Amino acid sequence: MNAATPVTFGKALRAGAIAGLLAAGLNNLWSLVAQALGSVPPPGFVFAVCVSSIFPLLVGGVFYFMLMKLFPKGALIFTVASCLFLLLSLYPTVAPPAPNGLTTTKGFTLLTLPMHLIAGALGIWGIPKFSK
Repeated sequence: MNAATPVTFGKALRAGAIAGLLAAGLNNLWSLVAQALGSVPPPGFVFAVCVSSIFPLLVGGVFYFMLMKLFPKGALIFTVASCLFLLLSLYPTVAPPAPNGLTTTKGFTLLTLPMHLIAGALGIWGIPKFSK
């Protein structure tokens, strides 16, 4: 972003919504592929995928807005913080038990790890891009 096109709260929130909706769609498509490969999603998984894809990226849009307003290198800070958060988010996908304390379903890592990468990548790339 340059000074001629400042990030507004509305633009950043819209960017988070666009990235979140794209992530929800792609993650649900991945869910179908993963099921064809043998993964078994838990009950209510489609709803959980939608909420877990959209909400964090809306928060990411607000975070991006705040960083851009508060710091001259807000975009760089956003990218670094988002990459770190993405890496931390991968831990529950590979470490049993499931985040809710229950045993994981068959193919849980195959099902969820790419979803974290999809949502994270769309947040890191999409929020700054769609905020313009």
